[in-house]
Amino acid sequence: MHRWRAAYLNELYLMFYRKKVVMFAIFSALLPIVLAVSLQALQPFLGLFAVSQSFPIEMLSIYTSIWIPLLILTITADLFPGEVGSRTMKLALLRPNSRFQVYGTKAAALVTCIAGILIVLGIVTSIYNIFAGTTSSFTETMGMLKAYVAAFVSMVAISSLFVFVSQFFKSASGYMVFALILFAAAKIAPFLLHNFAAFSPTSYTDWHMLWLNQSVSNGKLVTTTLFLVSSCMLFMALGYYKFDRKEV
Repeated sequence: MHRWRAAYLNELYLMFYRKKVVMFAIFSALLPIVLAVSLQALQPFLGLFAVSQSFPIEMLSIYTSIWIPLLILTITADLFPGEVGSRTMKLALLRPNSRFQVYGTKAAALVTCIAGILIVLGIVTSIYNIFAGTTSSFTETMGMLKAYVAAFVSMVAISSLFVFVSQFFKSASGYMVFALILFAAAKIAPFLLHNFAAFSPTSYTDWHMLWLNQSVSNGKLVTTTLFLVSSCMLFMALGYYKFDRKEV
């Protein structure tokens, strides 16, 4: 456990030494403020209400659709194909760590980064709501927390899918091109194949909205939760199987 914790902290340190990760964190904190201020300035012309009780949820929908998946692809490219291509993966395997520890700590660092982005987003949007004079009731606050937890589960499911996909590449650039095309194709596929959405984790980027809809049955929420959790377990297991047999 001590070695696993040390390896996990080492992955976090290495991640935050990367400039692109730092820039993602900064933009993740600034983007809601910039967007809210811009909409507030345009309100007299467009009749828009930039800030309301639903502002944290509106920003969450934008982040889970575009921003966080892009973050997942970028970090995954650095953690796996990037390190294989730069030969630094061999250094990690030379330490007294098993392949399972190396794989697990990298995946855990990615999940931690996703959680950090969601926490920053929730705090920034809530603080902006307070300064804008828009307050939320206890029920609305609990609904927001529930939506953010649901969004975290769906983003982890997507990250497990792309961690698995990354094991087939030894070049970060090649992986990024393929992953972007794959993600775009997965988002378009439900319009062509109606049954595809039910079996693709990428179709649940707005899954948190179901938790705010009172008309959605508890059975459907439980079923979807089990599907996303099982997707995480399946793709993480397949990813480790490939990683364990991979020449680095």
